[in-house]
Amino acid sequence: MNPHDSRLAAFLSDRTEVFHSIQHRHEVWREDPFDVESIHQDARATFERMLQRATTPPGTPSGRILLLLGDSGCGKTHLLRTFRSLVHERSLGFVGYLQMTTSTSNYGRYVLSNLIDSLDQPYCEPGEPRSGLRKLSDVLLSQCGPVAALLADPEQDPEEIPVLVESAADDLQKQPAFEKLDLDLLRALLYLQRDDTRIRSRVLKYLRCEDLSTSDRKVLGGMVPRTYDNHPQEMVQHLGRLMATLNQSLVLCVDQLEGFDVEAAQAQAFQRAMHLLCDFAESAPSSLIVISCLHTFWTGLREKLHRSTLDRIERDPEPLKLENQRSVDEARRITERRLEHLYSMEDAPFDPAEPTYPFPHEGFERLAGLTTREVLDACRRWREQAVRDQALPAQFPLRDAPKETRPPPNETKKLLALDQAWNDFRSTQATPPPEEDGPLAELLVWALKAIADELETGHRFDVRRLGEVLQVDVSPGDEKLHVALCNRGTQGGGLANQIEQTRKEARGRTPVVIRTSDFPSNPKTQAAAELGKLLSKGGRRAVLEDSDSRTLIALRAFREQHGSRPDFAAWLRSSQPLTQLKPLRDILSLDQLRSASSPPPTQVTPHVFHKPADTSQRSHAAKAADSSEPATTSRAPQPVSDRTEARASNQSLNPSRDEEASLTETARYGVPIQPAGTTSTDDVSLTETARYGVPIQPVSPSRTAPPPRPESPRKREPVRVGETDSLLREPVVFSPDEFTRHAAFLGGSGSGKTTLALNIVEQLALQGVPTILVDRKGDLAGYASDAFWTSTVGDPRRAMRQGALRDRLDVALFTPGHPGGRPLAIPIVPDGLDALPDFDRQQATRHAAEALAGMLDYRQSPKDKSCRTLLAQAIDQYVQLTRESVSLERLVKFIGDKDPRLVNAVGRLDVKLFDKLADDLDRLRLDARMLLDGEAEKLDMDLLLGRGAHALPGRTRLSIVSTKFLGDNNNVLFWVSQLLIEVTRWLSRNPSTPLQAAMLFDEADLYLPAMRQPSTKQPMENLLKRARSGGLGLMLATQSPGDFDYKCRDNIRAWFIGRVKEKVSLDKMKPMLSEARVDPARIPGQATGEFHVARDGRVDRVKAEPSALATEQLSDDELLRLAARTRESRHLSS
Repeated sequence: MNPHDSRLAAFLSDRTEVFHSIQHRHEVWREDPFDVESIHQDARATFERMLQRATTPPGTPSGRILLLLGDSGCGKTHLLRTFRSLVHERSLGFVGYLQMTTSTSNYGRYVLSNLIDSLDQPYCEPGEPRSGLRKLSDVLLSQCGPVAALLADPEQDPEEIPVLVESAADDLQKQPAFEKLDLDLLRALLYLQRDDTRIRSRVLKYLRCEDLSTSDRKVLGGMVPRTYDNHPQEMVQHLGRLMATLNQSLVLCVDQLEGFDVEAAQAQAFQRAMHLLCDFAESAPSSLIVISCLHTFWTGLREKLHRSTLDRIERDPEPLKLENQRSVDEARRITERRLEHLYSMEDAPFDPAEPTYPFPHEGFERLAGLTTREVLDACRRWREQAVRDQALPAQFPLRDAPKETRPPPNETKKLLALDQAWNDFRSTQATPPPEEDGPLAELLVWALKAIADELETGHRFDVRRLGEVLQVDVSPGDEKLHVALCNRGTQGGGLANQIEQTRKEARGRTPVVIRTSDFPSNPKTQAAAELGKLLSKGGRRAVLEDSDSRTLIALRAFREQHGSRPDFAAWLRSSQPLTQLKPLRDILSLDQLRSASSPPPTQVTPHVFHKPADTSQRSHAAKAADSSEPATTSRAPQPVSDRTEARASNQSLNPSRDEEASLTETARYGVPIQPAGTTSTDDVSLTETARYGVPIQPVSPSRTAPPPRPESPRKREPVRVGETDSLLREPVVFSPDEFTRHAAFLGGSGSGKTTLALNIVEQLALQGVPTILVDRKGDLAGYASDAFWTSTVGDPRRAMRQGALRDRLDVALFTPGHPGGRPLAIPIVPDGLDALPDFDRQQATRHAAEALAGMLDYRQSPKDKSCRTLLAQAIDQYVQLTRESVSLERLVKFIGDKDPRLVNAVGRLDVKLFDKLADDLDRLRLDARMLLDGEAEKLDMDLLLGRGAHALPGRTRLSIVSTKFLGDNNNVLFWVSQLLIEVTRWLSRNPSTPLQAAMLFDEADLYLPAMRQPSTKQPMENLLKRARSGGLGLMLATQSPGDFDYKCRDNIRAWFIGRVKEKVSLDKMKPMLSEARVDPARIPGQATGEFHVARDGRVDRVKAEPSALATEQLSDDELLRLAARTRESRHLSS
């Protein structure tokens, strides 16, 4: 079947539905593969900026409320879903989602119940499948001392756990940041480190403010429950304060506010609910509350509120009105994204040249002005007609759209009433889940049978219980499942034995293992290896969380009360309360079951009634792809002999458990496995002693580098920027430490922004502050040339500066990517990540994976996203398994061999992705040999900053890193992202309150762009937030200010705004200029060296002083010659 036919066949099949237009509650917890980022861009930018401000130390003293108003079908719930994805993908907080379709008398308990349910969901699948509560516990544990390792050790004596928890919580409260936090909350969350159902269920009861029996309290070390009516509200506040202390944000997304009636009878309830949300915001620092409501309803409801409450909701920031009507381009993008997902699921190629095929291109003109829901409904009806006829309809959209069968208004009201009744019933359900496997198995039997009532595919499930094992037969079809509860602990191999037994007893059935707490994530455990084997053979796993069990119990009771209603069956099919639950979807693989309800289409050439789409009119995405820089030529995968031979010699993927459990054996990847419980505390050995100085002053070969020693504190002089452009000509100065809050230099070509930035760098260097210059064009490397040091300067001040720098600077020029200069090699993954706390390690491995994915040119297609996830998990698992450096060769083998531990970590990703990713990395290994040159000097912050063995007494290091020789932008972004990760790790090891180092990024819009997410963006944002506490000053310069991301402006104190003439750039700068109180009309007329300097609400018009160096772009040959000379002088001085 050719690509054209395969796409058409996929479209004419009804296996995969992609045009559904209604967002359900359970979908909020899952990543949205259909998101179009350009829709509701203002709301996204506002939320992202509020989030950045809340999570940047010191955060905000109180919470903020964002009100979203829009018409039906504009995408309000979808937007809340994207907010959750943003928060969790970046590990910036924890999102609670609740629908205000309730008539409860205790809104505090309602909010807490929904918040705990939200936190009990997977934090960010598939990358972080553990629950949000466990994630919060992990982040808290990372702040504990040595007791943390003992508490997380699965082999720890259970009798010692209360003592360890008590000790860890007490140690936390001794830290100033934690001293005012609730001690019992700290204890409860630390108890979650134990993968023990008995402990976990009681912690959940405590967090829900439910009563604890005497035996329950004993399990939790005597903790006293909070059961008064005001305690649930206080618990939410305590959680918010704890998250703020951890530099995280508690985000509450409040949806469907229109559940309140505008009549007077509901006014008081509405007032109580809004007053409660305002109280949450007031008492929980750095929290965000997003309220979503129909515009017309809010207009009627707002009159019921007191002025003070209304001001708190509508003033900071003001409400955002979501645009309801989609443009032609937006309608196309909505369709493109869904078709791309459809073709990915059906293994059909997606063609950027015809992104909306088979929809006629011109038909989208008639979709302009419709809501998102109406656009999707038009596409869905057209496809449904095509599936029925097995031919494409002649008109798009259909002119006479068939009237959809809708229930009568009275029936709709009844269904909505049942929705509200179920919502209230579920939220107030306090029956705890059963702790024994027998009752749990009975509950699952009921659920697996009852779920058939919600499915429209006609499937039924015959469930038989054999002890604690369930035999499930699916009809129609021949699928048979062997479902077993595996709740034993990891101690003594109990859980591993259960998983192995399930796999062996399945006997032709698909094995499914279920657990009521997270499966162990440590790849060194026997259980992880056994689970990987089970998944590799097509098995499944599911986690039945506390909130899931409570929902099952509640629905069973709800059906007993309301099941006799004539409209109850319709409500089940509409609301699907069981189908929403992730563990049931995982057990039955419902997503695949649904799509398999119709047979695969045979290869046909359907009759097409309309003419082919005009491919001369192409999508925005295709045009962007054409205009982008040419990518590295892709080659077909080539066999690599060493990998092939290695795989052939190691065919067995299932060694004995004893072999897998041995933590001292040599790993199958050619590196020794790190013994369990050990960490690497030794820093990378610093053996280099090379020293070299300013070119005209070579270093004496006889000198050796002294041991590092702390410099005695000295008072630093203010940094002079220039003079005010006024009659008084007052000097404009900065304290050096002000630059720990960072600076940005904006201006077009010839504005003088670079010389202003270098003026600051030079003054800092004269005061002993080393600086790294990341140079894209080659005009910052003049400090390494003889011409700079020997030239005569007419300006006396510049000449004096030049002489001072001659006696002070220690210049180093690096040319990574080119062996003819002074190459600088970087690891694909920084060393030593295994010694970091889980939270920091996962963040670092995620950033490293994003950098590699950028080099592989992975985009946002479903397949590329899955490869990104697999790559991140592979790196994270590998660094835990070995103390050796991660190389591309080892990573290729680890992924290509489909190691069971890796399969366990990624779950049920398509196994074909393992081979694809391994082949892609193998090609990269061949293409990027120069970039990852193992013979070059290693990236080392002490080398770049002139510290330790690289220190030169009396001199300050100025390192210039030229990125000109790295190749295309993907290579540059990869290299710089690794540099940013290394800088962040160095800061964590070397904190400082005063300024200790600075970095200048020239043309920083490449690394921090407004509209894209390159691999440098998150590391740069992370560094902007963390650098202040580490005493690092970042300086970002760009001559394309229209492309710079100004959402980071809360993390940058000083803005130097030079001449910008382009209207597009000025328009994009307006929010920042307005906030800085700069008149945009004055910007284009500024002369070279004239700037508006904005800091902390104050603006000065300044005539900047130039740097001693007059920037001039050096040729490639000159850069290599100068860099090679610094390398040669290093060898001479060593």
